[in-house]
Amino acid sequence: MGRGRAVAAAAVTAFALLLLLWGTGSGEPLIQEPQGTIGEPRELEFPAPFPASDAAAQTGGTIVQPGTGFPWEALIIGLILLAVLGSVLRWLLNRDWEGEEPTDDEEADDLDLLLTATSQQQRARALAERDPRNAVVACWVAVEDAAERGGIDRDHAETSAEFTQRVLTRWSVDPGTIAELADLYREARFSRHPMTEQHRDRALAAVEQVNTQLVRHRAASS
Repeated sequence: MGRGRAVAAAAVTAFALLLLLWGTGSGEPLIQEPQGTIGEPRELEFPAPFPASDAAAQTGGTIVQPGTGFPWEALIIGLILLAVLGSVLRWLLNRDWEGEEPTDDEEADDLDLLLTATSQQQRARALAERDPRNAVVACWVAVEDAAERGGIDRDHAETSAEFTQRVLTRWSVDPGTIAELADLYREARFSRHPMTEQHRDRALAAVEQVNTQLVRHRAASS
């Protein structure tokens, strides 16, 4: 999906910026040229020692150890880069990706998921449920899960049912058939009255119609 690729790219960029910041703060390049040649012995050089009295005299009685100052410039630059990166990440996460069309391969995968969710094997599982209420819920949940796993991103304002209906409509499924299955699901999920075999049969018939229309759409597109 577009959002996943964008967030992954932002994460890689963040890692690269952190490496750059570390290299700047340490004062040493991240990649250094090797010194000498392989297998050639190197002669180590050590600074010549000097008497403690001479060192104390040079520093007014206190021996001062050599050191380096804190890299404030690198810290400021790093904070600015992190702030910019945070803004970019927020923009990527809040961006509306709905306008991006999936590729042909993604569309084929999405259609395969929906065909599997409405296949004869899936309908047989719903038929084998002892409780008609569970059977009706299973019919809708299978389609809803297939829509969620596809390449179409869900809008923040959409409910799961609204998103599933939008996905099915994209594949030329009759809105009346979708509404029939969605209404049966809501009745089975939230009502307290008993669900009958008639409800199960209606749900299975709606799923079969969805599958038939998806197959028809694939045939027309090929």
